[in-house]
Amino acid sequence: MKSLQRRNRFPCFLSLCLALILLSMPAQGAVGYDDSPLNVGDVLLGPCGVPGALGPEGTNDDFTNRSISTGIANTGPVTTAPIAIVFRNTLQNTGAGDDSFVLSAPATTAGFVIEMSIDNGDHYITLETSHPSITVAVAYRAATIVLVRINAPAGLKLLAGFDTVIRATSTVTPTATNDTIDRLYTGFIRLDRTATVVRPTAGAAVPASGAEIEFAVTYANVSSAAGVGNSLLTAHNLVISENGNSASNNWGATTEHVVGASDTQGGVIVGDRAGSTWLTDIVTTLEAGQTGVFKFKRKVK
Repeated sequence: MKSLQRRNRFPCFLSLCLALILLSMPAQGAVGYDDSPLNVGDVLLGPCGVPGALGPEGTNDDFTNRSISTGIANTGPVTTAPIAIVFRNTLQNTGAGDDSFVLSAPATTAGFVIEMSIDNGDHYITLETSHPSITVAVAYRAATIVLVRINAPAGLKLLAGFDTVIRATSTVTPTATNDTIDRLYTGFIRLDRTATVVRPTAGAAVPASGAEIEFAVTYANVSSAAGVGNSLLTAHNLVISENGNSASNNWGATTEHVVGASDTQGGVIVGDRAGSTWLTDIVTTLEAGQTGVFKFKRKVK
């Protein structure tokens, strides 16, 4: 019986050793795992300092708003001069490693010429059919500034916004893209004037002596404001001047001032006194999307 036990124990020991050896060897075709991240590209492109800004729909319609100031004062319905304006955008590498990104302008207004700079404006490259993009390398988790110069022609509608879409595309993962909008405004403060007879003379077809007329100037910042982290247009020290003796007005000579002018935004009103023929309203700040009304009354002589 002892010899039989010895013979059975040896094959079991051998089988156990073989099993341990086989378990310690990687199986052919098995997948090996490591802790290093895959080099998957990803990107954010947005307003200066806020690449992850959100527009009305998400990260692909965030925006930077800027307005021109040339060719819009005392003109007709369109701009009278060409203009160049520079936008600052931030490009951030949010992928898993170093990457290079292709910058392009897939959508813009007809007649606009788009230029880009990745060296803080020392050199600009014009995007055109033969050269529709530029490429910039950005290290892992780093960010860089991209300048976009938009050259706009004369003849643009006033108080309107014109969008240029700027796109960044990862070269590591070409399906990883992000858009931002550089929006050029041809002025962004709208003024609308009305005159209403508030105390007419009884039975008179037109305002007669003693009738009061209320003049109202409605002002509005027409630039877009929806979203989070976008670069907005804000008016500072907006001056609204109403001169009753200017070439297009005659109320300075035909009416008398009624003290009590007002402004719904708390503007500082100058000239609200008896005998005045010229009033000025100074609005300290008017944010994107805000409106206000400046009112004053005159009594017909």
